[in-house]
Parts: sequence; structure tokens; C-alpha cells
Amino acid sequence: MKSYLLIPLFLLYLGCTSPPLPVFPTTEGICPKSDLFVLSQPEIDVQTGNDLVGIYCKANITPIGFEWEISLVFRDEIHPSTWKDFFYRIYRRIRYGRAYDIESFLVRLEPDGKTFQLDLKNVYSGDQIFQEDPVVHKDRILSSSLLENRNSLPILYVNTWNHMFGEKDNNPELSKQEIQISEFRFGSRTQLDGYFGTY
Repeated sequence: MKSYLLIPLFLLYLGCTSPPLPVFPTTEGICPKSDLFVLSQPEIDVQTGNDLVGIYCKANITPIGFEWEISLVFRDEIHPSTWKDFFYRIYRRIRYGRAYDIESFLVRLEPDGKTFQLDLKNVYSGDQIFQEDPVVHKDRILSSSLLENRNSLPILYVNTWNHMFGEKDNNPELSKQEIQISEFRFGSRTQLDGYFGTY
């Protein structure tokens, strides 16, 4: 392969930065401030630039009660393999137009207002570990009663490098950073995808 053909790939690689996080006009569907759960993320993930930078929420009323659509925005999604990350970054720039990794799931509040169900469609880790490659996107509905607790708050673990979640820590040997999920920016996943797709 001619070396000059690598220049466009390199520019795409360097250009895979994200636009600023959006602020959407507030309409109906605002999620109230609530101490919902704790997110436990491996420190190595944070140190390599994959820290949590935004939490968006859109509240909906469904036939069975209240449902919150939560979107966690991580600064990046860096593959553990440097050479794979190079090509993965180019793919993500073309496919998503951003470096941010956005993972969304549903929180269905129970009638008692204290417990909930997490619908982790396409973002459940299962038994996969941080270095897993490739990572399989799984589905699972978890009751908050299945989650471990820290200071009376359920813990949701980030178990893989591309931010798949689980009810148990699949990487006990890795130090963790814990973030309390309680305050949200207003916004749905559809709005986020629309913003980044048209930026």
C-alpha cells in the first residue's frame, strides 16, 4: 500500500473529536433530581479518556407507569488494542460523527417509588470482562433488588471497555471510580442521535 494513501486515514483518525455536548430545550418529560444508582467504572477506563461527561434523561408515562430513558455519555470508547483502536476510531468517525460513546437504557419505576427495573437492551455485559474482544451486546431486565448496594444505593457496573453494564463486578482486580447518578440533563437518545448526525 502506498504511504500517501495513509494520509486520509490519519486525518480521519486525528479528526475523530466530538462536538460540544448539546443542551436541548426543556419540554415535558423532565426527570427530577433523584438519587437513582451508583455507576462503578474501572479507573483504567477513566484514565485512558473514557470518563463519564454527561447524563441525559427523558421521562415518559406508559400504560404501566413511569419510565425514564437514560443516556450516559462517555468521553470516548478507546479499544484496548492500539492498532485496533486506530481503525475503530475511523469507523466510528464515519458511522457516528463523534468520539463520544453513548449508551442508553430504560429505568421503569415501581409503584413504591423506591425500586425500579433496568431494561439493559443491547447494553448488558453478562459475564464479559473489561478486556473482552469482541464484546457481545446482550439484553437483560434487572430488578434493582438484584443489584449490590453502596450507602443504600444500587450499583451498576461498567464491565467492558465499550461500556456494557451488569449487576456484578466482573473485574474485581481493577480499581473503580464510582459516580452517583442523580442529576440529569434533559434529552432523549433520539435527540442525541439527531444532534450528532446533523452536526
